[in-house]
Amino acid sequence: MLWLLPLTAVLIPAVGAVITGFIKEEEHAARSKAAVITVLVSFVVVLSMVGRIASGEAMEMVFFSLAGAEFVLRADAFSAVFALVCSTLWIFSIIYATGYMEEHRNQRRFFTFYVLNLGVACGIAFAGNLFTLFIFYKLLTLTTFPLVAHKQTEEARKATLNYVYYSVASGAMILYTVIVLQGLMNQGIIPQLTFIPGGLANGISPDLAFHLTLAFAIGFLGFSVKAAMIPFHGWLPGAMVAVAPVSALFHAVAVVNTGVFGIVRLVHYVYGPDWVAASGLYPALVFFAIFTMIAGSLRALQQDELKLRLAYSTISQMGYLTLGTVLLMPAALTGTMLHFFNHAFLKITLFFCAGIIISMTGKTRISQMAGIGRKYPRTMRAFSIAALGLIGIPPICGYLIKLYLLRAGLEIGGGIETAVIISIVLISAVLNAVYYLPVVITAFWEKNGFEKEENLPEEKPLLLYPAVVLALCCILLGLFPGFTTIPLAELVVNSIF
Repeated sequence: MLWLLPLTAVLIPAVGAVITGFIKEEEHAARSKAAVITVLVSFVVVLSMVGRIASGEAMEMVFFSLAGAEFVLRADAFSAVFALVCSTLWIFSIIYATGYMEEHRNQRRFFTFYVLNLGVACGIAFAGNLFTLFIFYKLLTLTTFPLVAHKQTEEARKATLNYVYYSVASGAMILYTVIVLQGLMNQGIIPQLTFIPGGLANGISPDLAFHLTLAFAIGFLGFSVKAAMIPFHGWLPGAMVAVAPVSALFHAVAVVNTGVFGIVRLVHYVYGPDWVAASGLYPALVFFAIFTMIAGSLRALQQDELKLRLAYSTISQMGYLTLGTVLLMPAALTGTMLHFFNHAFLKITLFFCAGIIISMTGKTRISQMAGIGRKYPRTMRAFSIAALGLIGIPPICGYLIKLYLLRAGLEIGGGIETAVIISIVLISAVLNAVYYLPVVITAFWEKNGFEKEENLPEEKPLLLYPAVVLALCCILLGLFPGFTTIPLAELVVNSIF
């Protein structure tokens, strides 16, 4: 009966969302309790699966078949890592959201979709093949666009339409890959399409190289749209019109990370690193990741809007995750697995702090925040910890991805490839510092009278405490990765290489 656990992880948030939706609009406390309890129960279910997966227990169930394509839920090491990230951070997100949304309208609708998205994220994590993953990707679009449109302003409407257009295009590209691969399976050329560590495409007839390569390229671009890789990132900055809990959801947990999740599945579980290395696409994939890393940072430098600077930082970080995936090396993929945790913890902390600042002061621009660190020291300390972590300063956890990418660069064996990887990682770290440090310096060392403002409210505990606890977690994950994230990362990598 272990196959029930992945299904349970998907259904609990769905049931919780229904219960939340039936609670009357004015009953805020009851709705908040229902949402928090749902997320906590989901976390316990996911956590109970991690040890079972590590011990090698099988959790797989085929629910139905459509034209030969099977809807499969399956738990493996990678799905456990991703689901654990989502379910852990959703606890902090739902607590933060209950405090942030206290004075907002349409809370019932907001929390219904906010809870439901955890179930969809778990569905993406436990999708057993590309067809199932595609279905949950479409569900993710359906359950997230109401959150982008929540403010119901003209700006929110335009941002929502833009997000939907990009998502539809992304889904169409992924569907093309599904159809091609499913057709090959129906002909008996591919034995199965269930995600298998190491991939399924090795040893297939060279006569099919063009079709396989085209399907891979289109599928990769489809997932890249969801990951907001440049130049397919246009939907993400616009989506920053959403409230802070939704921005945190998009950047740290459920949306852009699912794009990279799909890239990892495509590269390492559908096609396989050996096929990708031999396909001739390897240089283009590496360049694509590097370009996103650098271009995202350069665009972040140009932003005075705090949330937009964080948005372009996220785009750059998706380049890190993708680079670790397409380098096709154990050290690089270990860095990617670690960064699924570390970037999520760091970026959600930054967005929580940005939400506190914007909601308390009404200021959205970095140039308006001189001295705010003296008015809200705890918020800005948490922000500073997360910012320093993304720059790569130990012992805050963000340094690990840079360390593992540098290690991978050295393991390439010297030459121009090693020089390029090492140079790009160092240049990117410098750019991270250039666009994050001015925010911290402006907040703590520039004077603008914030500390004398008597009419500014104090931070709400439900907003402040999640941010502070997460900032401390970022330090702990950096100090003790050998006891926290590295065993989980190695569990994934060792199953592939």
